[in-house]
Amino acid sequence: MATFEQVRRIRQEDRRADGAVRDVRIEQRSVIISRRFQGIDMRVGIPASAYRGVVLSLLSDDQGRALYRLSLRHMDPDLSVELLETAEDDAIVAEWKYYASFFGLPKFIERQPGELEGTEKCVGQVRLGRVRPQRRRGKALTNRRPRILTRRKPGRPAPDAAVHNGEREIICYE
Repeated sequence: MATFEQVRRIRQEDRRADGAVRDVRIEQRSVIISRRFQGIDMRVGIPASAYRGVVLSLLSDDQGRALYRLSLRHMDPDLSVELLETAEDDAIVAEWKYYASFFGLPKFIERQPGELEGTEKCVGQVRLGRVRPQRRRGKALTNRRPRILTRRKPGRPAPDAAVHNGEREIICYE
């Protein structure tokens, strides 16, 4: 499985760019697309949250063999990024899960071109599923003392604290 450092920069085809190539830099929080368009250098930074998800597509090559494509899908097709294309089916699922957890995006399968099928149940950006139980301390201790005090030991006065009784305070107003 390829590590993230190996795919930090990707060079891709871009039909509208000069030379028909663009450079893509992938970071955890954003994707930066650089290209030259009609002699002008352009750089676009897109936050990772703007992408719909990580999509696994099944294609066929010229000889009819299965070809798997992993892409980061955006609503605008020009901003979508192809992450990986391979004929090996054993590593593609691991890469798919890795990129989805790396970006914090849902996973999709594209069975027909343009039709995405989610692998997780989602309502908007919220994933549905089982609620994980939270780890809590014993109930017996929290019933006796407030929660903040369960973290601390009760305070005790210092044994040799000076007590001043019957003395007069001297104040100077100069």
